[in-house]
Amino acid sequence: MKPIKFECPHCHAIIAGDESLYGQRAKCQKCQAEILVPLAPVSTGLQTARLIPEPAVATPFGLDEAKQETDIFTLSPVARAFPGQILLAVSFIGLGIGLAIRAHDFSWPSWVAPVPLALGVLLLLLLWIKVKSCSYRLTTQRLFVRRGWLAKHVNELELYRVKDVVVDQGILQRLLDYGTITVLADDDTTPEVTLVRVSRPTEVKELLRTQYRAARQREGVHPTEFMQSP
Repeated sequence: MKPIKFECPHCHAIIAGDESLYGQRAKCQKCQAEILVPLAPVSTGLQTARLIPEPAVATPFGLDEAKQETDIFTLSPVARAFPGQILLAVSFIGLGIGLAIRAHDFSWPSWVAPVPLALGVLLLLLLWIKVKSCSYRLTTQRLFVRRGWLAKHVNELELYRVKDVVVDQGILQRLLDYGTITVLADDDTTPEVTLVRVSRPTEVKELLRTQYRAARQREGVHPTEFMQSP
């Protein structure tokens, strides 16, 4: 019979025997304690096979990116681009508050104080409508310009058609950090798109430049295609 060895759980002595002891009671030769010999290990002689995964189907580089259109930014004209209107509105509101405070010192009618206050609030409301009635949205593929409050007009330009982007800033605009961005395009319906009173125009220009260059590359458009022959 095949010899086996097992360990006593009490004194940890190594005991030798043969395979006939599997599952039987035995006595430790060292500590004389009665122990149970474990059962014979079951072995089928078969080895587990290793699965080989199928290779994933390769997706052409840039195909998904070209199909997906994601937003880059959405902007509106900034309120600080209307400093005169803001100053006038604040002046009217201040005048109305001052008249209301001094109303008891004079004998003018009660409606005098609310008039300039209402005019100031109206000017601020008109400014808010003016700002919110225009928005500029840039995606990875297109530039959208929305104008209008009740009746909306949306202009759309494919970025791969853009030829150049120009920033225009006056002295006051530089101080207040806003300006006008003009997008020139090779498009018969939309040869020029203007983004007026945009905050941080230089940064916005760089974002536009990055996106229209990427759009050209995706569409396989070379810059020389926009150059007119002499």
